Amino acid sequence: MTAFTEQLVEANRDLWMAMTGHPFVLGLADGTLPDSALQAWLQQDRIFVVQERRVVAALRGHGLPWHLDDLLADLDHSLVLEADAFTRTAADHGFAAEVEPWPVCLGYTSYLLCAAYDGALEGLTALYAAERAYLDTWTAVATHSPADSTYHAWIRNWSGEPFRAFVSALGRDLDELAGAPPPTLARRLGLVFTRAARFELAFWEMCWSGQAWPA
Repeated sequence: MTAFTEQLVEANRDLWMAMTGHPFVLGLADGTLPDSALQAWLQQDRIFVVQERRVVAALRGHGLPWHLDDLLADLDHSLVLEADAFTRTAADHGFAAEVEPWPVCLGYTSYLLCAAYDGALEGLTALYAAERAYLDTWTAVATHSPADSTYHAWIRNWSGEPFRAFVSALGRDLDELAGAPPPTLARRLGLVFTRAARFELAFWEMCWSGQAWPA
């Protein structure tokens, strides 16, 4: 029997293909990302990972099984390090780190936080969509990232074994918690997963096309 998390991914295969073929993703992979898109990504993704810590805290407030709570505690620590890395990289490129969140970034992080407050299953499903999308997308384009590319280290981080192990563990824990959900719950969680994945794709389009607030 196919695991519930794999069913979610398969139901969104078109979205997965759109992510791996998006010009932002390809530009970051091969080192040709325009400066404007790079700046938007460094600034907005830093905001995202900072806000993701609030999502993790809300999830841990549900009293999760100890192994899942430990996994999320490790994620929280890695998010601190990732935010610092974005701050340093922005400074290296002469960009300010502290900026206002753009609409898609604000919508994405708000959606993840609302899902976490709705319940453990809802929040974990949304979080899994975001993390699994990252793993699968950057793994798919990793071969397009030359070792001397400016952003190769980022690609290696999101396609390497440590991140793969984390996403796999998160998926196993979500499968264990969800079990074989009844049709009504499965449909609701499927919608949560799809919306989070759509936000991920929209985030990359936001960075690529500069979707800031209207002047």
